[in-house]
Amino acid sequence: MNASPPRIPIRVRAALAAGSALLLAGCANTAQPAAVRGGDEASGRDHYPVTVHVMDDSGKKLEQTVGAEPKRVVVIGQALAELMVEFGLEDRIVGVGYLDNSYSKYADRIAKLPKISDQLPSREAVLALRPDLVLTMSFALKPDKIGEIPFWNARGVDVLPAVNYTKGRDLDSYYEDVRHVGEVFAKTERTEAYTRDQKSRIAAIKRRAKKATDSPEVLLVASGGRDTYDYYGPSLGLVDEMVNDAGGTYMKLTDDTYAQLSLESIVSADPDKIIVTEFQKSDGAKSRDRLLRDPRLKNVTAIRNGDVMIADYTTSIRGSLALADLCEDVAEFVHPDLFPAS
Repeated sequence: MNASPPRIPIRVRAALAAGSALLLAGCANTAQPAAVRGGDEASGRDHYPVTVHVMDDSGKKLEQTVGAEPKRVVVIGQALAELMVEFGLEDRIVGVGYLDNSYSKYADRIAKLPKISDQLPSREAVLALRPDLVLTMSFALKPDKIGEIPFWNARGVDVLPAVNYTKGRDLDSYYEDVRHVGEVFAKTERTEAYTRDQKSRIAAIKRRAKKATDSPEVLLVASGGRDTYDYYGPSLGLVDEMVNDAGGTYMKLTDDTYAQLSLESIVSADPDKIIVTEFQKSDGAKSRDRLLRDPRLKNVTAIRNGDVMIADYTTSIRGSLALADLCEDVAEFVHPDLFPAS
């Protein structure tokens, strides 16, 4: 098979090799993170109480009024832990859970946080930490998991839900999660500066992608290191928007938001390009190589041409601080003629 050597995006290689800083200022990627540039707002009695409009896992709209600066925060979800670290809030964290173990420049700092569990922590484990706020992916807010929002409110604990897959995950919902963190923790200046920067860089991609004369079909192949693969529908992540914004076509294989993806399905779909991502794994190169070397896939266009890219799970599915970085990597992968390697 005439497959090219494993292609790891430029920014992933940099993060793995040198722990390089997240670059957030324009396409030149040379300025300091927006969180550093923005400065701190005054917090305390001048900022609180603050009310945010949120949604529970079922899609029901609720209000949460945070009366005072949160001091004991339980965080459930990798991307949310990264937000806390980036915006100078890690000293508030009393416990973290459900980490993706993905390519992250924050890996060392998150490893030092008090871990409840790699998986979803139990309700009892969270209660034992006596939080005044729970910042969590919304799927955890169910009776059979850590409990619904009213359960926590009745115990004097505010809840800030995020990453809601019931209403669907897209770039706007990611920006909303960042905005809520800024509001609740009095970091609005920083979070707004970050969001402006991300939107500006992504808008630049969309403008350049209008020059494309073709639209390569791109299939997302998700894996957890198993022998099987998974399909994620457009509402289950952000990578579909990244592909489409870069002038490609995100392949929709079924109306289901999530389905097991057989090798036969990959052969039948015959994508022009494949993006591989792994949940709670950091060795995407192994999954990439496994695809490229599987003789049953040798006639798939993406495999034949070696057009398989590794994408960080947290960023491509949930959204993370490296959002625009991955968008730029995806654009380079989809249309290397329009987005040459930087």
